[in-house]
Amino acid sequence: MKIMKHLNKIPLTLLAICSLFLAADALAAPPAEPARIQLQLAPVEVAAGDQTQLNVMLTPIDGVKINRYPKIKLKIEAQEGVVAAAETAVGNEKAPAPGEMDKNYFKTVDPLALMLSIDPAAKAGTHELEAKLTYFYCVSASGFCAPKTVPVKFAVKVR
Repeated sequence: MKIMKHLNKIPLTLLAICSLFLAADALAAPPAEPARIQLQLAPVEVAAGDQTQLNVMLTPIDGVKINRYPKIKLKIEAQEGVVAAAETAVGNEKAPAPGEMDKNYFKTVDPLALMLSIDPAAKAGTHELEAKLTYFYCVSASGFCAPKTVPVKFAVKVR
């Protein structure tokens, strides 16, 4: 009888242990999207041979910090007949001293402004383009830090 009494408690104990492991795993998992990304293209419509500016605003979600080093980078590869290659970055050239790591985080992230040169031979119409945004972030609660690369898709209308 005493054995049966203890056997009944085993499934509950196992369930409690498994729940703790699952909860710990959920806390340790990095966020799928550590920051919200907003795009603004000005002007949206351009003539072939003109320029337009892509502004990218990066806002970390609660509990995430965006690093100044390595720099945040925004890059677009040349697309023949549409746009020339371009790149911009914001942040620090080198890492902070070991005792000054708090200086490595943006309080607010400066927008990245990428000037795009439209090919003089670009055909009229809407062109779907993709740039690559790369940044490094840290999760405050766990101390987890990692790089993140995000495709940034937008459309340019050539008249």
